[in-house]
Amino acid sequence: MNTELKAGALVAFGGYAQAIVYGMLAFAPLGQAGLAYGIYAGLASALIGGVLGTLLGKAPVQFGGPRSSTALIIAGSLLGLLQITTNHFELMLLLALEIALAGLLIALAQQQGVGKLMQFLPAPVLIGMNTTLGLFSAYKLLPAMMGFAVYTTALQAAATPALFSPMALGVSAITVCVLLYFRAIRPNPLGLVYGLACGFTLHAMLLWAWPGALPVQTVTAMPSHPLLQTLQTQGFADSIQAIVALLLSTPGLLLQVLVGAAVLALLVVLESMQSLLQVDQTLGTRHNTRQELNTLAISNVLCGLALALPSSNYFSRSNAGLGMGARSRQSEAWYVGVLTLLLIFTWPILAQLPLHILATAVAVSSLFLIQGSTLRLIQRFALPSTRKQMAPTERFTVWVVLCMVFVTGISNLLIGTLVGVLFVAAYFLQQQSGSGLRNIEFKPAARSRSMRPRAHRQHLDTAFEHLAWVRFEGNLFFGNAPAIAIRLHDELVPAQSVVLDFTHLRYIDDTACDCLERLLKQGLQHARAVAVLPTHEQAMGGESLLRSCLGRLGIATQGHIDDAFWHIENQLLAPLALEQASCSAEDALKNSHLCDHMNPDQIAGFSAHWNTTVLPAGQALFSEGTEPCGLYVLLEGQLSAWHHTGHSNERLMRFCPGSMVGEMALIDRKPRSATVRADSPCTLLFLPTAQFEQLLSRAPDLGHTLQNNLSRELALRIRLANQSLALVQ
Repeated sequence: MNTELKAGALVAFGGYAQAIVYGMLAFAPLGQAGLAYGIYAGLASALIGGVLGTLLGKAPVQFGGPRSSTALIIAGSLLGLLQITTNHFELMLLLALEIALAGLLIALAQQQGVGKLMQFLPAPVLIGMNTTLGLFSAYKLLPAMMGFAVYTTALQAAATPALFSPMALGVSAITVCVLLYFRAIRPNPLGLVYGLACGFTLHAMLLWAWPGALPVQTVTAMPSHPLLQTLQTQGFADSIQAIVALLLSTPGLLLQVLVGAAVLALLVVLESMQSLLQVDQTLGTRHNTRQELNTLAISNVLCGLALALPSSNYFSRSNAGLGMGARSRQSEAWYVGVLTLLLIFTWPILAQLPLHILATAVAVSSLFLIQGSTLRLIQRFALPSTRKQMAPTERFTVWVVLCMVFVTGISNLLIGTLVGVLFVAAYFLQQQSGSGLRNIEFKPAARSRSMRPRAHRQHLDTAFEHLAWVRFEGNLFFGNAPAIAIRLHDELVPAQSVVLDFTHLRYIDDTACDCLERLLKQGLQHARAVAVLPTHEQAMGGESLLRSCLGRLGIATQGHIDDAFWHIENQLLAPLALEQASCSAEDALKNSHLCDHMNPDQIAGFSAHWNTTVLPAGQALFSEGTEPCGLYVLLEGQLSAWHHTGHSNERLMRFCPGSMVGEMALIDRKPRSATVRADSPCTLLFLPTAQFEQLLSRAPDLGHTLQNNLSRELALRIRLANQSLALVQ
């Protein structure tokens, strides 16, 4: 079967179930009639968004339809409007106005630049909103999950036991188990479909076996469109006059509609643009933001006129399509076709759907809006001992959640969400709007603080032509991560090795980790990579997420940028590993530059003055402050020079085979300036101070050459030290 068809069909089945569930959730405040109407509103949104996306959109693998967050904003708007009017026609017309205005605001956002708009809704607001919405819908539908009539309150359930149905409880319990299994234990993109299919099958079996009418609620009848029904009797002009009069006579009503439209537009733009960026990153494509936003604007204006839910594109649908191999807009066309067929075949039975099963699916889906990490944050926040250990961003997220839940409880969902957005805007601009990316440096001058043989340094100079040093800073989160990932994908094409420097990153979220993982899997899959993470003293928010991501990719992590460069340099020198591991005495002296400009006879005579010594791993070759005893050249193994600073030791230099060790004290005769210790078992050549002085006095020409070589070695080390300074700048 064609992969585009499979992808479109998969998303159509999932989108069909989501459209029904989210539609019910949106119109839940209107009771059973609203539940029935919500089925139409959700399906109409999916079809309108899908058709316009197919005809006008150009970005691949995008699917239109309702979203849980926008559906619940509609529910919040209805709750607010019900405090002003209970007239069904007026409610629907105000809601249609709000959704259509949201479409116009999306077009305005496209004109003003979507990037600035997207920055005003950071992760804490999304977490707070999802938690608030999840609690709101789960609380409203909990009695239905327990076997009571849909929209029965907890107080009514306690006072009226007759509303309880053991059969409804049994079917709901089985449905909940299936939903939890496919949503939590073994996540599946069709988990919602499986749960609904299980519940409907059980309902059908009971309907066949049960004598008489089943003691459960059903949708009963699909309603006619309330606006069309009213317009047939009242007329278009009279309807417009009625709604204008209501807006003019009710203080604050117009503002409430505008606020609802603004929040809807913000969510649609945010979710859709993030989805487009993620798809572009995955497929290596580039979409036209202007065209996609205009398509969304037209789609939502039409959704408003049709009184359907707002339509948007978002991660889950795109990821499901990409996972099935979709790569073009054909999958969107198949999505619309399969969705239409599903609607045609199932429309006759929609009125027979059991409400308690649909309500159960809505409640369980809403509970999954509450992230497990959010609950853990609240738990840590509740304990004074762990609250002090939380990062500022984590504490701020908890405050946003608590404030949004509180305001929603005393007012309504829309106002609670607006409070969360306003609460975060100023803080976000100050704390969370860092670029996320400091710079990308190709052929960096920086090197690890190590002494290597001449051939190895030349090899590294060549290899560093294709090495990129990517330095992050500030915050890397859902608002900037996809755009940064796309930039990295484009600019790191020539890179064969990458050093990912996170030492100056303060915060990273799960969306940013997903973007990085996709980038490293697809855009940089053939490049060597190493990452450096902050130390515990510089711990950043979301570090555990980043470590897990890098662990899944098999990327080595280091705690210091010098260690990261050392690691990548060793990978680049892997072809020369045998030569690096050990070398002969004469080769070691040549690599150390001590024999430069000497003829063969001088080299042979000079080599005869050296002794061989062995040093076990972990033992000090000499200690800081001791008197100089001679000069060493490393034959085999690895040494490190350490300097004691305050309460810790700092690694100054690593020495590889062929490196000269201890030459400074040999020249100025002052005590050792550092402690040199063996990182691994080492074999060294040793020239005692007395032998060195004899060479200077007995062979003046050889001594002059030797002193010049030592001077050049010191100059080289100064240059290497200057290069290593770039690591800490």
